[in-house]
Amino acid sequence: MNHIFPWTLTALSIIGAILNIRKKRSGFAVYTVANIGWIIVNIHHEIYAQAALFIVFTGLSTWGWIEWGRKRWGRP
Repeated sequence: MNHIFPWTLTALSIIGAILNIRKKRSGFAVYTVANIGWIIVNIHHEIYAQAALFIVFTGLSTWGWIEWGRKRWGRP
């Protein structure tokens, strides 16, 4: 696997954190993309427990995206 890919995912994860600190909904989208990438990396390296963790993180970031969207549009 290309060594640049994990560094790109690291950068995306940091960008996602910064966006969330700034209360930007797009942070969740960035996290989702990064988490999917981390799932691929971990499965490639046969680190299945960590891949499972990133599957959960992907679900949580998707949930965050949906919840923040509801608040943005005034939905309960």
